[in-house]
Amino acid sequence: MCDHEAPADLPPADPTLPRLAMFRPTEPQLSLMESRFLIPPAKRERLERSWAEAFRCRILPLINEEAFRSCFCENNGRPNKSIRLLVCLHLLKEADDLTDEQVLDALEFNVQWQHALGVEPADAHVSEKTLHNFRRRLMENGLAQVVFVELTAALIAVDGLSPVRQRLDSTHVISNIAVLTRLGLFTETVTTFLRDLRKLEPGKLADLHSDFAKRYLDREGFFADVRREQAMRRLPIAAKDLYSLVRAFEGDAAIQLWPSYANMARLLADQCDIVKPDAESAAEGQGAVQVKDGKEVAGTSLQSPHDPDATYGHKGKGYEVQLCETCVPENPYQVVTAVVLTGAHESDQRVTIPLVEALIEQGVGPEVLHTDTAYGSGEAIVACAALGVELVARVQDPSAPPRPDDWEPSAQVPVPGSDASPAPVAPGPDASAPGTAAPDAPLGLEDFRFNATFNEVVECPAGHRPDGNEPAKGRQAFQAHFDSTTCAGCPLRDRCPTRPGPDGDRTMRYRADKAATATRQREQRGAEFRTRNKVRSGIEATNAEFKGRHGAGALRVRRRSRVAVAVTLKALALNTKRAVQHHQKGLRDRLGTEIRQAA
Repeated sequence: MCDHEAPADLPPADPTLPRLAMFRPTEPQLSLMESRFLIPPAKRERLERSWAEAFRCRILPLINEEAFRSCFCENNGRPNKSIRLLVCLHLLKEADDLTDEQVLDALEFNVQWQHALGVEPADAHVSEKTLHNFRRRLMENGLAQVVFVELTAALIAVDGLSPVRQRLDSTHVISNIAVLTRLGLFTETVTTFLRDLRKLEPGKLADLHSDFAKRYLDREGFFADVRREQAMRRLPIAAKDLYSLVRAFEGDAAIQLWPSYANMARLLADQCDIVKPDAESAAEGQGAVQVKDGKEVAGTSLQSPHDPDATYGHKGKGYEVQLCETCVPENPYQVVTAVVLTGAHESDQRVTIPLVEALIEQGVGPEVLHTDTAYGSGEAIVACAALGVELVARVQDPSAPPRPDDWEPSAQVPVPGSDASPAPVAPGPDASAPGTAAPDAPLGLEDFRFNATFNEVVECPAGHRPDGNEPAKGRQAFQAHFDSTTCAGCPLRDRCPTRPGPDGDRTMRYRADKAATATRQREQRGAEFRTRNKVRSGIEATNAEFKGRHGAGALRVRRRSRVAVAVTLKALALNTKRAVQHHQKGLRDRLGTEIRQAA
């Protein structure tokens, strides 16, 4: 085993967290009172062939407890609970998507868990509050990401995994909230506020019109549980109630601090317009409220009063999790190298460059990164190339042929039961292959060859090298110069995008991102690119494993900070599970060899 060193700069301690415990590393000394020494030899042999032995030997020693030293006092208070134990409890929890109660029961009564965690049966106990406090530290100190990065790097180093080829994709997750209709969102937001008002300020609730309590408290679902045709008629009523409540308490400094009131004010701004008051509203000193058209509501608008951080995107309400994993065939198993939580409304393109930079900084940067069209752009290709990474991703191509799923029946298809055969059709040009433009069509950037970073032209369509390349004025602009004598006799001169310069030579001015886009559009029409990028689709299985096996598809937490910790620990649990499965197979193979040799 390798001793994993602590990072050079630890996260600063959060002054809001209590520092009542003294930091103490886990004692590595083995005990004769461990579970494996208290069971019959036959059971012990089975135990040491199970996943628990692989976890104990391969995962437990890699936990870096020093990363948590700043969270505790040095010489004051009672020693902390074993950090190694708490981290591994959360890994086992997320590996099987267990509740806290199930985790604590398994620790106390499951021999495999006790063996995997290296604890004696008498000490196999952790309080539920300890688990909660530990997750709070993971969340507020940013330590969840530290644990993920360090343990993943340790697995890569110990098991000799290569990160040179990786793939990236996003998957949609939703926190522990109901997916509300628009009317349901108005109703639940108002109801949540009125519940707080009834609990904390019952006198102020009594001062309101009785219709509020009747609609939202005494008859819950009066608005939400309606047929679709009724919802559009009741939505303006709910909007008016929302506006009235916001106006009624806008001068109450104490109530304005309530999250439920802030949600109402946010919902009003997101979903409604205050228009010129009608006669009735003007008499009451209020403006009229009008519900916005759905297309006018931003993706950052409130989606649930129970999780104000959730947003809306083309995949629905919630969040997006960006997963990047290795995809090197020679690796004994693949690991997730990065897990990033983003809003559902955020574009995947904004993730590519920061994620690649983070991977390089962590020492697990790829040489080739496979992604889909959502991440592909000329800017991303150029920026990744500048970092030494080849981004293999499709880009938008308006000239691409229709996809196979856009197929329509042809007139040549014979009618069932007819003996008529379709007339032969002359083969046409392969629109998916590069270089199929008409012979006299103008040449473009896609016909030139560039270097990896697209700041130099390597060769023109006729196979001639330029006399020189240099930057030009403009954003990422460059220009290449070609000798006029060579160009004078070129058969492609009339179609060439180069232009004569003051000195007689021909010059082509271009932007690096445009050249990258044009080049990739040409490449992705060919079969070679499609074959090469097939490896990208393998991450869909990882997304399914992440959401199904490890429970990311049905999270038990709300708010962005808690969701970030949950998905980070689930991704790390996925990595450790794959490592344990690999080494458990090694244990069984080695035992089988020993048995055969003994026989």
